[in-house]
Amino acid sequence: MTPTVVGMVSFKPGTVKFGNKTEVGHTSKAETVTIKNSDGKKSHINVTIINETAVPPFTVTSKCIEKVLAPGKSCKVKITFSPLSTTPALGSMLVFDSASATFQAVTLTGTGKAPK
Repeated sequence: MTPTVVGMVSFKPGTVKFGNKTEVGHTSKAETVTIKNSDGKKSHINVTIINETAVPPFTVTSKCIEKVLAPGKSCKVKITFSPLSTTPALGSMLVFDSASATFQAVTLTGTGKAPK
């Protein structure tokens, strides 16, 4: 039995580092992650982005949900960081798509700056 090919998704960048510039209680400027259907253009395999999510203190804003990406096409997701404390935060943007039986992740990091 031949396995069904379902496409492949890649992320650029694969890690978003917000550093320690955002004060506790404020929101960072948005960083952009590009989600791309990485299958070769001759494959003709589309990928549907089902959902993207992140857990606070990270927030995802996207127009990619339910978007169908043809091979080589991409869409952009905006991510912000709203630190709750000066403790380093580690999280993920989880992306569910038709190319994988499970979620794929982009690593998110940031440390809140003490308020003035």
